[in-house]
Amino acid sequence: MARITGWRRAAERRGLYVARAVAELRSWPVLAVSDTRRGVAFAVRGTEILRLTGGDEVQVRLTASAIDRLEPHLLDCDQVQACRDRAWVAVQVDAAPDLDLLLALTSVAIKEHVA
Repeated sequence: MARITGWRRAAERRGLYVARAVAELRSWPVLAVSDTRRGVAFAVRGTEILRLTGGDEVQVRLTASAIDRLEPHLLDCDQVQACRDRAWVAVQVDAAPDLDLLLALTSVAIKEHVA
């Protein structure tokens, strides 16, 4: 008789500060949280604005115009990298100041998609 093996999706490996961000953001009433095949995602008014990409990285959908406005500041920040899609940035969140930066950028993203 053949043995059937059950497959489980591997638990997401999140850094400490990303886990804190997820806990904080789950309490923000304007954000809708969904658990997707790729992991946890946050949306505002049906538009995904935040996705966990694994480990200590989070992608934030700011919009191209917001990135243009913030570009002088973002260029000086080693924790923020441009993504292929011009509307998104990747944020490395591996310290408390990075968590604060992520929450601030999430606020910008919300404002960009609620207006």
